[in-house]
Amino acid sequence: MKQQASNQWGVARLPVAYRGAHKGAYKGAFLVAALASLCPAAHAERTYSIGLAAGAAPRYAGSRDYRAVGAPVLRADFGNGAFIDLLQGAGYTYKFGNGMFATASLGYALGRTDKNRADLPGSDHLKGMGNIPGSLMGAFQLGARVYGDTTLSVTLDAPLTHRERGLSGHIDLVVPVIQSGAHIVTLGPSVHYGSGRYMQTLFGVTDAQAANSAFGQYAPKAGFDAATLSLAWNYTLSKEWSVRTLVAATRLLGDAAKSPIVQSKQSYFGMSSVNYTF
Repeated sequence: MKQQASNQWGVARLPVAYRGAHKGAYKGAFLVAALASLCPAAHAERTYSIGLAAGAAPRYAGSRDYRAVGAPVLRADFGNGAFIDLLQGAGYTYKFGNGMFATASLGYALGRTDKNRADLPGSDHLKGMGNIPGSLMGAFQLGARVYGDTTLSVTLDAPLTHRERGLSGHIDLVVPVIQSGAHIVTLGPSVHYGSGRYMQTLFGVTDAQAANSAFGQYAPKAGFDAATLSLAWNYTLSKEWSVRTLVAATRLLGDAAKSPIVQSKQSYFGMSSVNYTF
């Protein structure tokens, strides 16, 4: 069976359609998505993956309403650490001899609207809050195997455009719990941290927004804003075909959970994809 260089366990990552709702916090995270982190494989051969993913996700971080999400699965691994992926963007993973790895990538994070839309995160509940523009993002990750095949990683997400989005980051653990024949199941706990600017953009309410919406002014501080637990199942049908399923639960924390725009501190996500690798 071909091994996908994007992930040692062959677990899919969050597609961009979901990732944009709250970049990093649900990585856990197909993303944030590993389902919960990036996990490199040996740089051995070129592989290409295509497929289709579909599922359901909250309309925005803190929404009690859900929307259908879907996205194509497109990824190319060039056998030397370089990759192109719809979720992760274009980047490079370097493996150290001691089991550590480092990844740098350039991608795109969707913004948020103040109305219900099928193609973007957002909700009518946010009417008057205005839109958060999408951003070109740089992601920098450092990780290592910490026990057996369990992998721990730390990722920094930095906006390169629309920098008012602010810095954020996440710590992810990928724990293989079942490896039996065609089945691989991993558990992925993850915590997400947002800078003051990030928290203000995603969960704050400025004076101008308060004047135009139903929410009072709110200025959250930097801190951990979400914790996620995900369960990923990869089922290999043949050398080329596989089915991947992710379910995840996220709990908002700290000032994020106290935001007036938050309808529910607890949210859930589910998605499956059919993939062809060659």
